Amino acid sequence: MNSYQEFKIIDNITKLIESSFGIHGKLKLISQVFDHKNDEGDNDDVVSSTQKIIFTNDGLLIFKSLNNDSPYYKIILQQSNYIKNRFGCGVSQYIILTNNILKRSIKLINNKGSSSSSSSTFSINQILNIFQECRLFIKNNFNEKFIINLKEEIFQNDQLLESIIKTNLSKNLLSIHYKRICTIFKKLIKILPSLDINKIKIKTIVSSNEDDNNNNNSDGGGSDGENNINNYNDNNLTSNQDNNEIEIKLLNGILMKSKFSFAGRDKLIKMIENPKILLLDYEIELKHQKEFANIEISNVNDYLEFINAEKSLISKQLENIYNLNINLILNKKVIGDLAIQEFVKKNNNNNNINPNNSNNNSNNNSNNTSNNNNNNNNNNSNKNNNRSSFKINCIGSINNINEFESIRKSIGGYTQSSLQSLSLDPSFYGTCKKYKQIVIGKKSYELFEGCQFSDTQTIILKGSSKKFLKEAKLGLESLLTTFRSIIIDDDFKFVGSSSNFEFVIINLLNQLIAFKKKQNQHQYQGSLSANLIKEILVIKSLQKSIKDIIKLLVLNSNLNLDLIDQLFAQVNNTDSDDDSDNQNNFTNLKSCINVEDNSIGNILDLNLFEPKSMKLSILNSSIETSCILLKTITT
Repeated sequence: MNSYQEFKIIDNITKLIESSFGIHGKLKLISQVFDHKNDEGDNDDVVSSTQKIIFTNDGLLIFKSLNNDSPYYKIILQQSNYIKNRFGCGVSQYIILTNNILKRSIKLINNKGSSSSSSSTFSINQILNIFQECRLFIKNNFNEKFIINLKEEIFQNDQLLESIIKTNLSKNLLSIHYKRICTIFKKLIKILPSLDINKIKIKTIVSSNEDDNNNNNSDGGGSDGENNINNYNDNNLTSNQDNNEIEIKLLNGILMKSKFSFAGRDKLIKMIENPKILLLDYEIELKHQKEFANIEISNVNDYLEFINAEKSLISKQLENIYNLNINLILNKKVIGDLAIQEFVKKNNNNNNINPNNSNNNSNNNSNNTSNNNNNNNNNNSNKNNNRSSFKINCIGSINNINEFESIRKSIGGYTQSSLQSLSLDPSFYGTCKKYKQIVIGKKSYELFEGCQFSDTQTIILKGSSKKFLKEAKLGLESLLTTFRSIIIDDDFKFVGSSSNFEFVIINLLNQLIAFKKKQNQHQYQGSLSANLIKEILVIKSLQKSIKDIIKLLVLNSNLNLDLIDQLFAQVNNTDSDDDSDNQNNFTNLKSCINVEDNSIGNILDLNLFEPKSMKLSILNSSIETSCILLKTITT
């Protein structure tokens, strides 16, 4: 396959992405069929097929789904992955711009760039050199007057933050929920620079019609109202909303789905503040019962002796837990029903303590009032100690090692493998500001809030459709990546959106042309040299490639194409030496296309901004990739 056929493959794939580009880009329904041989059965020649449906307008997903063996495809895919991982978005524009540059460059190489054959013969090296010159000129001249610093304003202006989020979510199903997402990101922005990307968990929960009755059907286990699992509620996670609407909530902690447990755990404490947490890899259950499934007992006394021996083994192990004032146990292995029942008894004994008993005792013996008061004080202090010691809960069967380790790193501590000799060192035990067992929808979850060893945030997305939640999660992950880039790479520096950046770049290239013409006048006394004509043609081909991006945005938004002419009419006399003209041009370079109003607007008035590093990186990557691929052409 020659180079031109390879370019045709990229062009065909790009055409599928073009209609999904922009704020009003169309969603793509892609069906993938995977053939694989059936390993089972006698006939090895039988081929089975698996179908996968993709419903998205994400440029990278579309490009990946159209897998191709072309080396050109692989090069563009590699750079697309880099852009996605670094900035969270911008892949569609990178692929489209790269394809535009390639197509126009090939036209020049094939002698279709000009009607004058004597001045339109281009070598590949000439084109590559001019492209590199354009990149260098943009780098040196794209200065502070084109950059908007919003470091202070973004924390004070909710409309500005909402606009940035809405712009970056424009291609995702979450865009209609940008106001609620804004409230979450107002909290996240301050901690994002110091927060590892892996410490922001996004939990998707599929709701159902039964969620509405969930709170009414629970048995309300637990001792105090504050510990009752049903008392957990939030305006952003309620069950009375339309099931088609997504619900969003930010939790300051790590969330884990409740595991299987034996009967009785629902009676344990549901909320513990500053718990001392034991991390365990040890089965807490009746050992002999497990090892000897069948035993013969001839009389009742032997049976009672066996049962008491079993209980004694468990009781001694649990005593070690009570003595160390452990409040919560996280166990990789099973916590048996006897241990859970013992924990329930301890909690119930704590709740049944009557603070008036001491007063009754003092009234029964008036002659010993002073002694009784002393005894009452001692009893009260012991009871208070018992309260904190007996506030306990347990979570067993945490089989997922990655999940267990993620929690351990957040709460601190080390995993212990026995209850016989628990460590006295406090560093062996984890802690957090608050542990809660909560219900979201129909399911129970364990929440560890305020993890001091590793700050972890959990974003909950709750909705009625798995496909919708998957797309929403991808959009939220991209938005988090984008904001990390804004904060860490750009320090809250932005460029204009809705084609303003492309508008500025095209005008900068006009300045490069004007500069070259001025140099030519001194050397050729007004007439343009043949070499300069060719250079201008290459620069204009790059300008047209960028302008095609603006045109595509207008077409996909069903706007009037005259808007493009109106936009570029905002700047006249860009090479004027008059200071007043230059000042007007600077003001007009804030112009943009108002997609919502089908008019020309100002980025400052409309709050239309995109990350500086992302936009410049897309432009540079498109030019670089084009140069790499053009070098493979043999003429």
